[in-house]
Amino acid sequence: MNLSVKDVAGLLNVSDKTIYRMIQSETIPCYRVGGQWRFDRREIKSWIEDTREFSCKTTGNKLSSGDEEAISIAEFLHRGGIYHNVAGNTRESALQACLELIKEGIPEMDTKRLFGSIMERESLCPTAVGHGIALPHPRLFGKFLALSYVALCFLAQPVPFGALDNEDVDTLFFIFPKNERRFLRIQSKLLRLLKEDEVLAIIRKTSPADDIYAVVSCKESEIFRGAAQ
Repeated sequence: MNLSVKDVAGLLNVSDKTIYRMIQSETIPCYRVGGQWRFDRREIKSWIEDTREFSCKTTGNKLSSGDEEAISIAEFLHRGGIYHNVAGNTRESALQACLELIKEGIPEMDTKRLFGSIMERESLCPTAVGHGIALPHPRLFGKFLALSYVALCFLAQPVPFGALDNEDVDTLFFIFPKNERRFLRIQSKLLRLLKEDEVLAIIRKTSPADDIYAVVSCKESEIFRGAAQ
């Protein structure tokens, strides 16, 4: 069922103006129909769960399976890890090298099958999003891992990735979602964070992991905290 701005404002007990501000800042899932904003009830329910559970104070703690609905990019990064100076001079070799490193922290990962699914996704449409960044993810969800992960890999050298801006890629945010809904929420939040100059700057500097965790976590709190209140 589709909801209007007034419907969502009523659900959240806020004004219509607050909802429009959320739309403008891209902190709430929505779409346009005939010039009007509409919301999918299931997406809004998921979004409310996500934002309600989020807290900047959890930085540094591993997520448990019971916390899976709390979509915190910083926490998922802690789970998947951050890796620097990864070798590879082609998209394929770089992806394989990244997966082998990530597997050290996720022993149950089937890197061969996961690589095949990621390449299937890349063949449909490259996952490069600009600024030398790509968001590789498998074509099929829920087939590889019981939980969701995000892993960040900095390549030793930029490689061609089929980006629309024709810029080679040297920064890979791997998204390993346990299902499609998790993927959509993680991707949406990650893309929103990458619009922040402070987040983009700390990423482009290939900063130490702790610095990246701190900036991402605090920016999440700053951007999404108000939506949860």
